[in-house]
Amino acid sequence: MYFRETQQTLSIKRQIRKLLTGLAVPQEYCCLELEQMAEPLKVILSTKGNAFIKDVTDSHLFLGYKPLIIGFDRGEHDGKHLLDDDELCLSFVKSAFNSNSIWKGLPTDSSAVAKLMLMKKNEMDVNGRRISLYEGINGVHSFISPLHQSVNNFLEKFRNRSLGNISLTGNLFDQVRIAYAVPRKISIITVSDGSLINMFPTDLHGPIGTSLYAGSLRIGGKANEQVESLTKVVISDIDAAAYKQTYALGKNHMNDLQNKDGFTLHQKRSNTFNFPLPASALRYRELTRISSFDHGIHRIHFYQIVNDEVLANSPSTLAHIQQYYAQWRMDRGLKTKLYFR
Repeated sequence: MYFRETQQTLSIKRQIRKLLTGLAVPQEYCCLELEQMAEPLKVILSTKGNAFIKDVTDSHLFLGYKPLIIGFDRGEHDGKHLLDDDELCLSFVKSAFNSNSIWKGLPTDSSAVAKLMLMKKNEMDVNGRRISLYEGINGVHSFISPLHQSVNNFLEKFRNRSLGNISLTGNLFDQVRIAYAVPRKISIITVSDGSLINMFPTDLHGPIGTSLYAGSLRIGGKANEQVESLTKVVISDIDAAAYKQTYALGKNHMNDLQNKDGFTLHQKRSNTFNFPLPASALRYRELTRISSFDHGIHRIHFYQIVNDEVLANSPSTLAHIQQYYAQWRMDRGLKTKLYFR
């Protein structure tokens, strides 16, 4: 009887929370199997006057959240128009993009679930490839109702965040929520000095073509210092079943190199660097650091891909999405298997 009453009480609390905040999803970030998420949103890039419209769902690089930083590779996007425009719009749509309205002077789709306005901050040449970095200026979405958004923005002022957790406020928080409406891989970076190692998770990263890679780390963290000083890293895609263990490695962003015995390791080591690999690795890339660029709290590192190897053909790569988008999917009955820590 006590158990049944307790479960009933929890259910009532969830219903009240949903009524007040629009949210039944209990965590800010929800893990999932990347390949199994049905009906994902598409991300469409547009420039003024419809000069350039392109699907960038799989090719844009999410590289920072304070401020929001999105990167584009000229080689991927026939960069003539992209590099000539200082302002871009990213529209997050459920189906085919229809340029039928204007937002902030930029073309978009009136049915878009979310929109981001971006401003160019830097262009650079990385081993012969032109990379453009854009900063988020504004974002709007309809993941939950405007009323619930207002209530949550008010409640956020009283929320206590854990030590070391970067607080996001106002429209920047909405920009980040929108960016995480695309599932972001949570991978594990391994660094080593030849005897000691460190492993820590990252979700701000991605390939640039087939030969280059980019990834962002927080300035001032030991993980960033280790990558910068050691220059060689291995980044591994992880099986979603290991989501709890992967999140638990987050503390290592501020930890020194350690003995490898403190980690659960794969039976195989990396082919070129001979680095230990996390036990749950599905695929890994060996990277050599080339250069970096600082913006906000982030240092964006650019790497040469030395080796790329698939260890297991598993359709369950670990990724996560933000709570608002997870709730939007839940409210529409979209198939989404979520893992909560």
